[in-house]
Amino acid sequence: MRLIAFGESFVAGVGDPEHLGWVGRALRGRRAVTLYNLGVRGATTSKIAGLWRREAEARLVAEEPCRIVFSFGVNDTWHEDGVARVAPAQSLLNARAMLTEAGGLCPVLLVGPPPVPDAARQARIEALNENLKSLCVRLQVPFIDVFRPLAVDGLWAAEAAAWDGAHPGAAGYQRMAELVAAHPAWRRFTLAE
Repeated sequence: MRLIAFGESFVAGVGDPEHLGWVGRALRGRRAVTLYNLGVRGATTSKIAGLWRREAEARLVAEEPCRIVFSFGVNDTWHEDGVARVAPAQSLLNARAMLTEAGGLCPVLLVGPPPVPDAARQARIEALNENLKSLCVRLQVPFIDVFRPLAVDGLWAAEAAAWDGAHPGAAGYQRMAELVAAHPAWRRFTLAE
């Protein structure tokens, strides 16, 4: 199976000294899965929307099952001069377009955005997370909510605060990977069941 992962720095695993991030850890031991990790540091939904299709089509084949997983949103909530990098309504339009279009090529799944240790930004991420969850229900796309468990747990935020204020280390990514890998939607999506 081929799994193509699109998203921002959390998909890329920025801050993980082992360079696995949550995606690599969620697939650990799955030798039959070819992972194409196309996370881009600093990418917003607008940027991902402009690049994902070309990158996916270069990797999709008819000979084996293919899947596309998206995870984005944190960079959209970053405020520059008091204005969001991507307005919440535009984030949802971008997400809808990507999930709908990608779903026409192969099965898709969305992993929600993780928290950051900044109260104002965390509130914006939480609101986007809820809107993305509702969008996925309407589109009938599997959604894995990692925001609340990671926010309550505290490990993710502690590691992020100790490093760059956003990205955890190996233990934080491991915690997110465990949440994703244990989710029934992920197990079905990655043909683990």
